[in-house]
Amino acid sequence: MSNTVKKLIAFALTACLTLAAAPTANAAEAEAPAPAYFDLPVTVDTIRVGLNFGSSALYEAKLLNSVGSGYLFGYFDYSRQFHELGKTEVTALSMRGDNGFTLPDGMVVGPWHMVLNKQFNDFDSAKEFASALWGGFPGYIDGEYKVLVGAYADEAKTLTAIKSRSLDAEPFTGSKYSILAAETDTSELQFLLDVGEDTNLAVRPVSSSEKAETWFAGNAYHGDFQYIRTGSALTVINYVDLEDYVMGVLPYEMHGDWPQEALKAQGTCARTYAMNNINAYIDRGFDVRNDTYSQVYRGVTGTTESTNMAAAATAGEYVRYRGSVCKVYYMSSDGGATDSSANVFSQKRAYLSGVKDDNEKNIEYYNKSWKTELYDANVLYRLALSDYELDDIANIKATKSDMGNVIQLVFNDTNGKTVTLLGEDCFRIMGFNSLRYNVTSYKNEQGERIWVFKGSGWGHNCGMSQWGAYAMALNKNASSKEIIDFYFSGAYLG
Repeated sequence: MSNTVKKLIAFALTACLTLAAAPTANAAEAEAPAPAYFDLPVTVDTIRVGLNFGSSALYEAKLLNSVGSGYLFGYFDYSRQFHELGKTEVTALSMRGDNGFTLPDGMVVGPWHMVLNKQFNDFDSAKEFASALWGGFPGYIDGEYKVLVGAYADEAKTLTAIKSRSLDAEPFTGSKYSILAAETDTSELQFLLDVGEDTNLAVRPVSSSEKAETWFAGNAYHGDFQYIRTGSALTVINYVDLEDYVMGVLPYEMHGDWPQEALKAQGTCARTYAMNNINAYIDRGFDVRNDTYSQVYRGVTGTTESTNMAAAATAGEYVRYRGSVCKVYYMSSDGGATDSSANVFSQKRAYLSGVKDDNEKNIEYYNKSWKTELYDANVLYRLALSDYELDDIANIKATKSDMGNVIQLVFNDTNGKTVTLLGEDCFRIMGFNSLRYNVTSYKNEQGERIWVFKGSGWGHNCGMSQWGAYAMALNKNASSKEIIDFYFSGAYLG
């Protein structure tokens, strides 16, 4: 053996002895693994809620700033930042499309105005000049501040008014996107915005002390309002801070006198749902609706001390899975078991795998059990409403998941035609209360067949049961963390 090899062996032995003699790390240090993933940041803190849209869009939208001192006029950019264009001190404000209207006495007002041939550098100078003219008001038209005067039924009457008042002005009528703001009580015009399809009027309530609280259509709201004109109707959108939104959802999705931990679980779900539905209704200009198609939201009107506490206690908290914000669902009750999102919504998510749920068993709640009886004609009618056509009903067969929920419903007629419903359609299209039911039939005294659908629960059976959360918190003293962990397998609060 060469001297070089001997030296290497000696060095290796020395190193091994040194390491063996070295003190070991304590148990806590040895067992602390590096994180497998990091919580991804949430970048949106403002939610756009559709209040009135489609068939509920308004001809006139009225605001009342009950604790403030007026409004700012402006618009929102694509990053949801508000840009101020003007202001008013009136507290009762009405918005409507600038397409004219008829007073109770039959007089037609608008949609023509006199617009002065004068340039203004800013809103204040335009407003000051307008205030010296009877019927004058400021506007922002195609990127420029203008002063407009009066509201006339047609161009001819506008020209006559210009001549009679000896004003250096021209007749003007806005585009199909123009929107007027007027004082509600007097109809005195305050501002006109007309800059095209991509920029819509936004109104920000002003408050010098406490947070502005604005009444609209019978409810009080925090945040700002945006108006999108389509024809003569206005879509009304509430731009609201995410935490204020959660505060406005909680009392309408869960009873305020329920256990605090159940309310906290609901608050976290509401926040998570909103974040996962950003731009869900982008074609209409908002993220979520204010009804059960999204989450019920009525501003701050129905809030209670307990729901506000739950919202505040969970501020910034989301249901997460491996760092990402989850796609959460919840329903009133599951009737005994939730189900996989793959079975219900055809979207496989590891944390929505379905669970057997005995929590609801020992409590009483609405629709704990339900039964629907249908004649063949009733079944055919309900299918036809969704454009499914059969000649008659020969048989109905339900296929259930491992959790016992109906995930496939097959209808056959005597001519060999078949209609197959999958997932949530198995209860939505048929008008049932849930996916958890059995199918039987019998014949009445007249020999007519009647189909019996007997089940339990209320909702789509995917995600968190609200009544289950209530029962867990009440009967098991479960924390919101434990509730979320039960209904969303492998998810966590973060």
